[in-house]
Amino acid sequence: MEDGLLKAISADGTIRAVIATTTGLVESARKRHNLSFTAAAALGRALTGGVLLAPVVAREGQVLLKFHGNGPLGKIFVDASPHGTARGYVENPQLELPLNSLGNFDVGTAVGNTGYLHVTVDHGFGRPHTSTVELASGEIGEDINRYLVTSEQAGSIVVVGCHLTRKGVEAAGGLIIQLLPDHTEETICKIENNITTFGTFTFLMRRGMTLEAILHRILNGFDVRTLGEVKPTKFACKCTNERFIEALKIFGKEDLLSMAEEDGQAEGRCHFCNEFYYVNKEGLLDLAKGSG
Repeated sequence: MEDGLLKAISADGTIRAVIATTTGLVESARKRHNLSFTAAAALGRALTGGVLLAPVVAREGQVLLKFHGNGPLGKIFVDASPHGTARGYVENPQLELPLNSLGNFDVGTAVGNTGYLHVTVDHGFGRPHTSTVELASGEIGEDINRYLVTSEQAGSIVVVGCHLTRKGVEAAGGLIIQLLPDHTEETICKIENNITTFGTFTFLMRRGMTLEAILHRILNGFDVRTLGEVKPTKFACKCTNERFIEALKIFGKEDLLSMAEEDGQAEGRCHFCNEFYYVNKEGLLDLAKGSG
């Protein structure tokens, strides 16, 4: 199944949903950062959450999520757009923990259940707005759900999953269901019952089900209508060698000359995608000339 993002709404106007598959996106992040199983599961959920959250809270621009818990994984950063792109990293990519009591990757302990989730929404105009909520559990999905309930003042259900094998990410994806003002308690019970009955999101993916099929399976009993076409999702970073060169221009002439003579080059690494950039001695000398 190719990665994709799809939006939908129920005919009766009681729920709207965003659903996404992110297997390739998360596998790209796992490879770029050489992630452990635990770190890959945590960042995979966070990246999926970012892809789902961005079209909910912003039509354009970017959404930045920072999970800052008291667990050994350290901070998790995710930068996502409403167009299905995302990038991210964790502070301790090699952290590995034993499986939890349910036999799953112990993301909650890795992230920590005490701390904060900071969500910054940049619409591409005006000032970015940041909201902060306490972590619900460190399990990522529950924490994003707490943010939505707090910021949107409406009920929601957030499901994010990442299934890993020794070969890498086998399935990753999830959905956000927002409960609109006309929903009833029966609406919530029916959706939760469907999720319990039909298995995890990644289980449905591994059975080869399409986005539309998973959507209708989880929202069984509702007249659901998709909005637009499936958008591709992918890992995408904004860093370039040109941006690295621009960043070097903040250094004065003497500093640039010192780098050229002592180091023979300047080296930088993007935290989000782990890409390395270099400027050789000649390039540094040219920058020094341009700095006056």
